[in-house]
Amino acid sequence: MLAQQFDLKRLKLTGEPTGVVADLQYQPQVRRAVYAVSDNGLLVSQTGSGVALSQPVWFDRRGKELSTVAKADVYSNLSLAPNGRSVAIDKTDMSGLNTDVWTYELQRESAKRLTFAPATSSTPVWSPDASRLVFSSNRKMHLDLYMKNSDGAQEEKSIVQGDFDSIPSDWSRDGKYILYTQGKDLWFVTPQDMKSSLVLKAPSALRNGQFSPDGKWVAYASNESGRWEIYVTSFPEARGKWQVSTGGGEQPRWRGDGKELFYLSSDYKLMATPVTTGANFDAGTPVTLFQAAPRQPVPLTDRFAYDVSRDGQRFLIITQVRQADTAPMSIVLNWTKKLNK
Repeated sequence: MLAQQFDLKRLKLTGEPTGVVADLQYQPQVRRAVYAVSDNGLLVSQTGSGVALSQPVWFDRRGKELSTVAKADVYSNLSLAPNGRSVAIDKTDMSGLNTDVWTYELQRESAKRLTFAPATSSTPVWSPDASRLVFSSNRKMHLDLYMKNSDGAQEEKSIVQGDFDSIPSDWSRDGKYILYTQGKDLWFVTPQDMKSSLVLKAPSALRNGQFSPDGKWVAYASNESGRWEIYVTSFPEARGKWQVSTGGGEQPRWRGDGKELFYLSSDYKLMATPVTTGANFDAGTPVTLFQAAPRQPVPLTDRFAYDVSRDGQRFLIITQVRQADTAPMSIVLNWTKKLNK
């Protein structure tokens, strides 16, 4: 952290920047550092680099750690490929502060960066055949939707633009529909002709829409009750609404056969609810599988911290890296005396 004198009369910086604190904890996704300064020369700060670090970790249904994917870094928004061979994730570069979409092969150590624009590119969603990815990027005024081949062989193309931020959340198994939120509402776009249609106009805020495997239902999170809960409605016409969670919930994910719906509780427990789909929808009582420790969401684009294998037996979670050597908060008195010395 640097400090420099400022001339209030001329409204100009004077002198040279002076180092005040080294190794300051920093969250690159929102460009915020852990420090505060008072008017009387008091500075409090937190050092250490672990505040933003996380790692994708596999867990079984009992919460037992199985293995890790990639090294610790600044990750968010994880999505497993439908074929189970790869995972897409967005990663923020600590030096350049750019967020980009990457893919990692799960059977061998192989990573591929897919986006290179000087902007935030995040929230990747796979096509059902794993040949393409749709993601959001703020290359223009708002977050818009872009599509790109997952092998990186083709330039991305814009598929949705609007006056509000658009963030994708799922792609139907038949390939016909891509779910996304625009502003507070839930929409879908048809990739064949790039036409968008409103699915559900939210009374408050809505996000993370997920198609059931048969494509007849959509699970989503809404805070219309005053806290985030999981609901299900029919698709393509939203007729009726069923609440699935009972004590707060976010980030719904379906099991591959549609017989379970998973979500994270408000205190980050991994929950599972038996469900019945078909002509009608019915949900059983949610049960706790295990206590998760995902990296807490930071920017607006933080939507999914985990995904689940098709059989519902394993969970890949962006897990916070806890460092035992994190230093306590430090207090510096009369730090202004360091200026220009």
